[in-house]
Order: sequence, then C-alpha cells, then structure tokens
Amino acid sequence: MKSFTAVSVVCLALCALGSPVTQQKFADKDFLEKQKFVLEVLQHVYQDDVFVTKFDETYASYLPWEHLEDYNNADKLTDFFDLWQHKPLCDEVVFSPVYANHVEYALGLGRLFYFAKDWKAFTHAVYWARVHVNKQLFVYALNLATVLRDDLHGVTTPAVYEVLPWHFFDVETVTKAEHLALHGFHNVKQLDNVFNVVVKSNYSNVYDNVNYDHTLAYFTEDVGLNAFYYYYNLHYPYWTKGPETHEFSKDRVGELYLYLHRQLLARYYLERLSNDLGEVPQLNVFENYGPGYYSNLAYYKGVSFPERPNDYNFYNDGNYDLVRDVTLYFERVAKFVDTTTDDFQTAVEKLGNTLQGNSFSLDKKLYGSLDLLLREVVNEGRYYGKFGDVLPGTLSQYETSLRDPLFYSLYKELVGYYWRLAGNFPEYQKKDLEFPGVTLDDVHLPEKLTTFFEYFDSDVSNLVDVATPAVEGSSDALYTFGRNSVYEGHSFVVKARQKRVNHQPFEFTLDVTSDKAQKAVVKVFLGPKYDENGRLLKLEDNYQNFFELDHYVVDLVAGANHLKRSSEEFACSTNDQTTYYELYKKLFDATNSDYQFPLTSGQCGFPRRLLLPLGKKGGLTYQFFFAVYPYHAPEVTQFSTYDPAVSCGVGSGSRYVDALPLGYPLERPVLHDYYFKVGNFKFHDVTVYHKEGTTNVV
Repeated sequence: MKSFTAVSVVCLALCALGSPVTQQKFADKDFLEKQKFVLEVLQHVYQDDVFVTKFDETYASYLPWEHLEDYNNADKLTDFFDLWQHKPLCDEVVFSPVYANHVEYALGLGRLFYFAKDWKAFTHAVYWARVHVNKQLFVYALNLATVLRDDLHGVTTPAVYEVLPWHFFDVETVTKAEHLALHGFHNVKQLDNVFNVVVKSNYSNVYDNVNYDHTLAYFTEDVGLNAFYYYYNLHYPYWTKGPETHEFSKDRVGELYLYLHRQLLARYYLERLSNDLGEVPQLNVFENYGPGYYSNLAYYKGVSFPERPNDYNFYNDGNYDLVRDVTLYFERVAKFVDTTTDDFQTAVEKLGNTLQGNSFSLDKKLYGSLDLLLREVVNEGRYYGKFGDVLPGTLSQYETSLRDPLFYSLYKELVGYYWRLAGNFPEYQKKDLEFPGVTLDDVHLPEKLTTFFEYFDSDVSNLVDVATPAVEGSSDALYTFGRNSVYEGHSFVVKARQKRVNHQPFEFTLDVTSDKAQKAVVKVFLGPKYDENGRLLKLEDNYQNFFELDHYVVDLVAGANHLKRSSEEFACSTNDQTTYYELYKKLFDATNSDYQFPLTSGQCGFPRRLLLPLGKKGGLTYQFFFAVYPYHAPEVTQFSTYDPAVSCGVGSGSRYVDALPLGYPLERPVLHDYYFKVGNFKFHDVTVYHKEGTTNVV
C-alpha cells in the first residue's frame, strides 16, 4: 500500500453516486476470519476486558511504536506516536471529528491501520487501539480502515447506530435497557435459548413539542438518515486529500459537498410541507434563532448533549470573535462568487471546497472553513474533559447533526452562496434542454402513493455492559463463537423498537419515442406542487426544492420504448442494514455449514424508506419531474476502476453516471419555466397518502 496524507470511508451521497445491481459475491474461509474479527472488536466497545476469543500474549503486550517493521511508511507514524505517548486521547474526552486537536488523532490512527503491512500487523494494531484509544475515535478510524484497505473490501461493519447507540437513542431507552440487565432479564422469556428484549424507543418530541419544527422529530431523528450523514462525512473527511492513488478530487468532492446539502434541504422541505410548515428558518448570527432543540441524548459517560432554548442568540460574549470571522469570510466568499471567471463546474468545485474548508480549498487562510466555523459558533455548551474543550453538541457530531433544525438553517446559509454563483451563469434555454429525435410521450405512475409507520428493531445490545470474566463452559454456540452479549451463559439481544416511516413500493413506466438507437439518461425528481398555504408554486420559485430520486442510463431503440422502473431499483437509495445479531448468526452459519456469507460494498445510499415525504391522511399533492436527455460520457466510465459489489469506489473517479453537473437540469436558477416545456421532460402530479397519524411510541 502506498503512502497517503489521510483517510476516508465509504457511503454514497444520494443519486450522484448510485450503485448498480451487481452479481452477489460471497466470502471464502479466509475472509470469514476477517469478518469475524471486525464484528468482535466492535462489540461493547467501552469494555476492553470482555473478549471471548483468546488473543495470545503478543496482542496484550503489543505497542506499535516498538514494531515499526510491521508498517509501511513508518516515518509517517512518528508524529502520532509522539503525540500519543505524551498526550493520549482516552475515554475521559468526548471525541469530535470537527475539533482540530482531535483530527490529529484520527489522522494518526487511520494511518496506523492503513499502513499495517499484513493482516497480522493490522489485527495487532486494532487490538492495541481497541484497548487503549478513545472508543469513539477507535470506531471512527476502524470504519475508515475497512474501506481503505484492499484486504477488507467487502467486509460488513455493523451499523453505527448499533455500535454507538448512545448517539441515536435517548436516555430513556438506554436506562430501560440497563435496568432490564441489572434485574437479570426478569420476566424476559428466552427464544431459542436467547433472552430477547424489546425496548420501545421514543423520539424526543414525545416529551413536548417545544416548537413547530420539533414535530418533524420522526424524520430528523431517524437513525438511518443520521447514519447516512455520518457515513458521508467519513466517506470524504474535510481534513484529507485521501490516498495518493485515490485522491478525493477525482470524485469532484467540492461539487458533491454542495449537491449533498442541496438535496438534504430539498428533502427536509418536502417533509415540512407534510406538517404544514413552510420555508426553512433563516440563520442570522446577529439575531435570535427561533427553534430550540432538546435531544434527550447522553454520551456513554452519562453527560447529556447540550440543549438550546427557543429564540437563542449566538451573538454573545463568547462568540464575538467567531461571528466577526464568519462575517469576514462570507464577504470574501461573496467576492469570489461574483468575480470568478471559471466555467460553471470548476467554479462550483472551488466554492464547495472553500466553504467546507477541505484539503482542496482555494486558500484556507483567506477563506477559513465556514462549515466548521459556523458549527463552532452554534456549539454552545459547557466545558468538559481535561483538554478543556466545549462539550460537543448535536452539530459537532456528524451522526447527530440532522436531528437539530438548526442544521438545515445553517446549510441554507452556506448553500445560498451556491445559488448566488449559479445565478451568475446563463440559465438553460429551450435549445439547451431539448433532446432532438427523442420525446417523452407519457408517464404511467399511480395517482396515489402511500406512506405508513412501521416498527423497526435495532440491535442495541452494546448499551448493556456485560459481566467479566468470560463465562466458562457456556453451551451457547454464538457465545463460544465470539459474540459476547451474554448473561449467565445465555445470549441476549436488546432491541430498540421505533416507529419509522416507510412507503409502499411503486413503479413507473415512461413511454419514450426515439428516432434511432442511442444511449440516454433518465432522471427522476420529486418536488412540491403547493406551498404550506395551498398556493400553487411556480417552477421559478420552486426549482431548489426538487429532490432527486433516481438517475440511470438507458439504451433506447429506434421507435417506441417503454421504460419500466421500480422504486426498489432506484440507484440512489439502499435498504436498512442487517442487525448486529443477524450478522453474527449469518457468520456463524457460514463458518459451520454450507451457508454463504454475502460480501457488501458498505453503506452506499440514502435510506430507501425515506424516498417519499409523509404526506397526509387526506392526501397531499406533490409532483414528479421526469427528464430524458442525451448521455454525456464521464471522463472515466462508471464502475470501470472498482468493483461495486464490494466497494463504493471512493476516490476512484468512476462513480458518476455522466459528466453533467450534479442535479442537472435543476442545478441552475429557472427564470422562465416555459423553457422546461420540451418534449423530453414531463411533470406529473401525484398524491401521497399517510395511513396513520401516530408518530411516537408511548
């Protein structure tokens, strides 16, 4: 493996990077051992003395700085070893990847895992970190390694909400789970010799809707949605260029950053309409911000995430200098936006890199990182830990950011500079949007689509500390295999049960006529039809609010084409991850029978359950936008430089469907909606019905 400046992990960002349907691949015997090791070290991560597998003495006594021969580019590890031996980041500190002094550790530990020469060296380095390193940092770095290392492509890592459930489930859920274990699972029946515990888990607004925005807790606190954002920020961390052979710039990371947040804002607005709410509130750091937020989350140590009351003002004694810097950097960014002579995509790439303040920024000294700086301004909280950091709030952890309505206001401010830039370029006219020789004649789509709430169980067994030492002579097969969630020799599974939004699958058929055989691209968007007051929205006022559902290439034949597509095939979305317990069962079966354990490419998409907004019991009208346009081949053919069956292809340069800007043709302002009245575009009304009204489990 070659030298690199830092690390990343995979996840796809909406439809920009859709995964194809590929032939399933399965693990061989050697790979099963790797999968087993990864599952084992992520169990009960805050306990370092409960391993079921008996690691030999070489693991317990291993200090990586005494074994430099185990690592490639060992000279690049010197700074980390010096830092660690003088100022270790242990569990007394609450780790946050947005804190500059914590990033040093993430970079160093990521390099340690990546540079390990072979599997033996890697497992020794991971074991050392598992025992000694801050556990949030450990999880962060190990997730990075499972993607970067070629020998781990295809490994399934448990969902982050099952590894670190404290960051996803409220203190009531945590307390219930702990009490059940403390009482010896009293009155809990065993099923197949396993204690099965179900804890009903609420969203934070069950305690009180502190403001209208809080009514969307069922959406903003969805564990799949928050995991998606966590993986994206692991996927392309701002503090690195990526491995030398897979530099992130190949994936247009600045453009992707802006596209992702545009899409999240559009999807959030669709959900707001289902709750009779209008535009996302504006953030002005000099004025009171209306929506407060109470997460009811607490870190493993028991310290609660900071809360924010309604009508809070961030312009206070502690923030004057930060707010001054924000104002200064915004002025400089605006100047770049209004004076750039670059072509559109180059300008967007530079703007995204600069707003994020990543490794490809135009000039970090000149522009700073407005992304990080704004997160720092709003991270109002008490000091905690021996390093004197402010306790990370919801926007200082990627996995909790989407819970807070403030997130959407903050990024509305940042994305506003994208729209300002786009407005400085010519709008698309009819001749730019037409597809000569191709017409989209008709759309066949159900008039009514249905959403509903259904129970979803997450395996949160990690919430419960397990007894030590290991149980001798246990007859529990999974326990002797390596799973350590056990009580008096019997396995237990603690499930957090929440009502989560889903929708009934749907499909559409596009009738397309082509004058010749040719490649084309189909894009599908969903957008509002009316505002929160029932007023018809014009496209000129509404183009920013369309959420991209699907994006794929088709081969048209001369004459009539009937393009049928199911929501289950949408390239930008993915199903929920397999639970930790089920992963262990499948791994056990594959090790002890002829069952084949499937390899995966990681968490590569937006939650499929959340493609549609909630709608209303009586129905709420939205509109689909279908676009069929000429195929523009990307510089590197999609999927040509990586295997999508086992990898998401970070830094491969071949993740994109085509070469056009992300979000085309709605990535520029629409000043004349009649330009979109071309033969290859169709707007189609649809009504979304919701089957039930309850959003909390009480």
